[in-house]
Amino acid sequence: MEENFKGKFGFIIFILIVLFLAIGGFFFTKYILSDKKEEVKEEITNYKIDDKKDYIYYTDNETISEAAELEYMNVVINIKGQETLTNSLKEENLRYKNNVKYISDQTELPSEIINYNNDNLYALTYRTYENYEFDKYVSLVIKDYNYSCFDLLTFTNTKSYVFDTTTGKLLEETEILNKYNTNLEKIKESIKEYLNSDQKKIDEVGINVDETVNSLSNYSLYINEYGRLYISFLVKSNKEDYNDSMEVR
Repeated sequence: MEENFKGKFGFIIFILIVLFLAIGGFFFTKYILSDKKEEVKEEITNYKIDDKKDYIYYTDNETISEAAELEYMNVVINIKGQETLTNSLKEENLRYKNNVKYISDQTELPSEIINYNNDNLYALTYRTYENYEFDKYVSLVIKDYNYSCFDLLTFTNTKSYVFDTTTGKLLEETEILNKYNTNLEKIKESIKEYLNSDQKKIDEVGINVDETVNSLSNYSLYINEYGRLYISFLVKSNKEDYNDSMEVR
């Protein structure tokens, strides 16, 4: 009798332990682990360094000529993991600023007549920035120009960066092209058609279409605010090379 009682008592204790573990495991999984998963998810998907600012913003704006509308600024990529790129672009901007030449500092001026005297500027290199955001993609487009008081503005270079804000990753060119189911050969054909149109003549001076397409290297790809793929590129002409942009179709 006593042994039977002990057996039943032990069985009841065993059932209670099982129930305790089952209920405890349920609450642990539902509330504790789920909370931890949400914390991990937030850590992975939130790649902004500063939540209060845009993915791309600018600091230290310094106007050096209001007349010529020339200024320097630092671009900040507000995405975790892109700090090195931000510092690199800041160094490039500083290098440009430190190499500004002024008319008053020149001991010998060329014999050409100075076209414009914009705030004593003789020659410099500066850059402009464009940024676009669509869905999970953020694009930064950079264009460099040379300025001189003789030749005014000359486009020299363009480059771009496209980021996936859900991963913090900088996209490779092939990834961008694959996303839009295209390649450089198709883009070159589109550029050729674009430049051959009658609307793309500069002061009746022809564009060197074949040279532009065949030597296509100075270009940048980016996604605009409507989710369309664009290319910015150097156009070779019989008069003066220049920058143009077109939608990639």
